[in-house]
Amino acid sequence: MNEMKLPPGMILWPAGTAQRNRLCVLISDIHCTDCTVGNQTASETDWQMFFEQMEFAVCNPGDKADAPAGERIEELLLILNGDVVDLIRSSKWAAAGVYPWHRDHPRFEELVMAVMRDIVAIHARQRPADSRQPYSGFFYWMRASIDKLRQNGIVVTIVPIVGNHDKELQVVHAARQMLYEECLGLTALDIPDSYRAWVAMQLGTKAEELYPRLPFYFADCGLRLLATHGQWRDADNCRATKRWRPSQGWQPQQWREEQYQPFSDPCFGDTVATGMLSRFIWSVTSTLDKAMPGARRIGKLLDEMDLYRPSVAAVVRLLSESRRMACEVPGAQGLHDQVLRCFRESLRAWMAHDATWQSARGMTKLGLYTLSILSRFKWYWLDMLLMRLMARQQEPESKITTRTLLALPAFQRVYRELGLRLHVEGHTHVALEADLQFSRPRVEGKNYTYVNLGAWRDAILSKRNRGYRRRGIGRALFIFDLAKLAEDKPDDTYRFYVRDMTSWGDRMDSW
Repeated sequence: MNEMKLPPGMILWPAGTAQRNRLCVLISDIHCTDCTVGNQTASETDWQMFFEQMEFAVCNPGDKADAPAGERIEELLLILNGDVVDLIRSSKWAAAGVYPWHRDHPRFEELVMAVMRDIVAIHARQRPADSRQPYSGFFYWMRASIDKLRQNGIVVTIVPIVGNHDKELQVVHAARQMLYEECLGLTALDIPDSYRAWVAMQLGTKAEELYPRLPFYFADCGLRLLATHGQWRDADNCRATKRWRPSQGWQPQQWREEQYQPFSDPCFGDTVATGMLSRFIWSVTSTLDKAMPGARRIGKLLDEMDLYRPSVAAVVRLLSESRRMACEVPGAQGLHDQVLRCFRESLRAWMAHDATWQSARGMTKLGLYTLSILSRFKWYWLDMLLMRLMARQQEPESKITTRTLLALPAFQRVYRELGLRLHVEGHTHVALEADLQFSRPRVEGKNYTYVNLGAWRDAILSKRNRGYRRRGIGRALFIFDLAKLAEDKPDDTYRFYVRDMTSWGDRMDSW
């Protein structure tokens, strides 16, 4: 592997000295929050079921219930492909009047740590029997499952990839240490020097960091895999620098020279998520008169706002629901007025931030100018129109074009020559897959596949005729690299499959 000519800036996952049968499991966009502006991630039951499936895949690779010794998994790689924790969806920012782009503010690190501590309490510890909080327990169940596998002699490595909602971990060392220790269950002594060296070579940082920064991608020729979160394709969720713009695409050498600054600096998406949406939820929740008719329903809608995609669509529903109640329920007009007042205040406050304008792109900035002018009129129908336009602009891609696929690194010729054939990302929260074939493929590599992992979360979906339904969704990718079969069964050494999970029931629709 060391003799291969690598593309500039590409750092491969360090290969071990022994040939092992490996399983790589990838999940993305878990979004463990502090639950102060809604709980984005999947339910605790979903995590229990997922990790049981992972344990079964380790013990039963392929389609055999009792695998022979040569086919048993010896090593598990669990890749958390970005936005594992969500440090920006929190009311703590708005309550303090300090936001994720205020990196130089004296309270910035304090607030990051406060959000991180609550994430640990909710998602990394066993749920108290009498708790009424919306616990998900992702890290708790992950560690329980991994401990069981390690007791059975399985070598387990966890690779947390950086996303756009957890990039504060790159700049706050104490929060990163808490992620490693409290969430991943790794002390500094548990992190191999080879892992530190791999991250440092990729990011252009120092290998001496006890708790290394989160890597930006994972590339392994045996697994034929290149995995990254995907925010590098989204100009609103990365930051252009003097030497790189999102239109230039995948440039790991350039990024390394700048220590991946475009993906650790604040971006326009931070202002939308924190300065607009989270502030709106916080302001309505903190000022809502619970004795007012319809207040309970509005409170429930606020709790589930982050379950929409795009999130701005939740604002549209909240405004329309409060308007409908004002027309149908006696005494609910004041409730609608309060929601509308908080919305307009949040909109004005968002546009008053310098970061909102400084991080916006050309067309987005033009839209902000238009929004700032039209929002002065304070017409309900205009407010709804503006929010619908924003929702349409933020609509995640529902498909991927061939032109976009060909620009992904794993499908460029220099990367294909390494044996990479599978490009995996998340970020959009929309599960997708697509296959390519090139006119002159390598003899042993005819199939090239793109997989988007979507997100693990509850979601709000429209019913066929009217109304809404709450549904849990999730996707994981399982890749088997059975190296010990190479001599006897060369055609059966590599396989992968996607496992989707959808859950719904009366409990989710109980309110």
